[in-house]
Amino acid sequence: MAAIVAKEHHEKWDGTGYPDKKVGEEIHIYGRITAVADVFDALTTARPYKNSWINEKSIDWILSKKGEDFDEKVVEAFEKSLFTILEIQKELRD
Repeated sequence: MAAIVAKEHHEKWDGTGYPDKKVGEEIHIYGRITAVADVFDALTTARPYKNSWINEKSIDWILSKKGEDFDEKVVEAFEKSLFTILEIQKELRD
């Protein structure tokens, strides 16, 4: 599972990702789920090279990439789970 996630979480639903330019369901479900989670974490967390985005802006950006960068069904599941995701984020914030 870890190898699949590591290799496929930068693939994009429309085939413009990397390393293999996989399209749609060619991308393992583990990679598709992790792609959304990874981007949400990256956007909402400050990094040495960027400030964090507010949750609303990050969520809007992910929703805008549904069917392009991300599997529509995974984004819909993310959206349905936002209350829980935000509660966990609040609880585990550094």
